Amino acid sequence: MTGSGKNDDRSLLSLADVLSISGITKLVLHAWERRYGMEPAERSETGRRFYTRDQAERLRLLKACSDAGHRIGTIFNLPLDDLRRLEVSAVARQRNAPLIAALGAMNGDDFRDMLLTRADAEGPEGFLDATILPLLRDIGDLWSQGSLSIAAEHLASVKIRRLLGAMIDEAPSPRAGAPRMMSATLSGEEHEIGALAASLVARLHGWDSLHLGPNLPPEEVEAAAMTRGVCCVCLSGVNGKPARLEAELRQLRATLPEDIAVVTGGPAYAALPAIDGVQFLPHFDALRDFLDSKGKLRPARRL
Repeated sequence: MTGSGKNDDRSLLSLADVLSISGITKLVLHAWERRYGMEPAERSETGRRFYTRDQAERLRLLKACSDAGHRIGTIFNLPLDDLRRLEVSAVARQRNAPLIAALGAMNGDDFRDMLLTRADAEGPEGFLDATILPLLRDIGDLWSQGSLSIAAEHLASVKIRRLLGAMIDEAPSPRAGAPRMMSATLSGEEHEIGALAASLVARLHGWDSLHLGPNLPPEEVEAAAMTRGVCCVCLSGVNGKPARLEAELRQLRATLPEDIAVVTGGPAYAALPAIDGVQFLPHFDALRDFLDSKGKLRPARRL
């Protein structure tokens, strides 16, 4: 057999197997191979194609994501983990249709009851990943398209804030000396749910977390961080003005001691240039990795 890999034949999948796993046709597979440069792992001397299981999984995910509306050219080379997240979001969008319908009808009680049912069934972190985060993306997309009213978006924010706040209150108390984190949003940013969710995740990962809410000037964040003795300040942003956000973030980083980590998340921060001493976390899995790695090394700061 020929090809770029040196795989044991028994570990490879035939073309028929790959088509069955992925759900795509031979014509689509060959078109993607020509267009995007994907090659089989091996070819036999008679021209038979063989693929790895990762290649089959990639093709399955690509089909699922393209069926959900993603352009194949923009996702073809994404890492498998990113494709899996897109697939989870697509499934969640279908699951969240009743929640969106309740918002559209301004039925707050039904919306709240469905969220409570999901939270009980999924557990706190599963609820964030499977329901809340995809739901927030859907609400943002629908609002920007004019398909969901501002009033409905506000209703969702009120209900979700109350629920996440209650989940933080019900989470296990942190151990003595646990590392401390503080979450907030900077001036002009009213969308605080990302920061609130980060505080919940931190509490579930053993941190002593405190959420301060939205729209705080950097000097107030710095003063609170020093008073609280935190090891980390976590900021989220959805639609803050880039120039103002960058200026305030640089101001905060300059005034905080170097041993206090500053991490950011959300689309507003994704658009900013890299800043020394500030770590952008593109998703909540990255936040979990950060908390788990830093939590082992950083006890609460001494005041």
